[in-house]
Amino acid sequence: MELMVTLAVAGVLLSIGVPSFREFQRNGRLTGAANDSLMVVLATRNEALRRQEPVSFCPSANPGGPSPTCVTSGAQGFISFADKNNNCQRDALEEVVASASIHSEVKWQNNTNCITFGSNGFRLVVAGQPTTTHAIFCDTRGNALRYPAGTDSWARGIEVLPTGRPAVSRQYAELTSWGAAANPVVCPP
Repeated sequence: MELMVTLAVAGVLLSIGVPSFREFQRNGRLTGAANDSLMVVLATRNEALRRQEPVSFCPSANPGGPSPTCVTSGAQGFISFADKNNNCQRDALEEVVASASIHSEVKWQNNTNCITFGSNGFRLVVAGQPTTTHAIFCDTRGNALRYPAGTDSWARGIEVLPTGRPAVSRQYAELTSWGAAANPVVCPP
């Protein structure tokens, strides 16, 4: 009898706990993707200040590989590198400063292929790239309100201003406004 009661209690606890744990994992992946990307942006800016030369940040298909490169599509994460010739493309002799990989279940979109920081920590103007950079990280829940009366979204976003200041956001209204900007960023399907 005691064993049956114990199994019943365990079954109830598991039926409550497993769905919550899945949400916890999904939220952790989104938060990790945004924070890891933010870390690479901050490392890029700090290295530009420390080295007193341009340092660039770009999406990469092989961010953890032995010789990562910048790509315009099919990115699996980001890299930061000392951009000696200031062309926003990592050449063989340019040192990788930092990198981050994005979990395969996290879908993301950004509105730039390159961010370059100058020796003063401000962003340098790169031809064809927006002055304010946005990146949004989503899963199957998209950019939706977490709670009907709340302000937080399931999605996470990073904004890098022309001054070089990066910030993470999860405010639904702010992330939604990025979709209506000149260089729109929305949750990928």
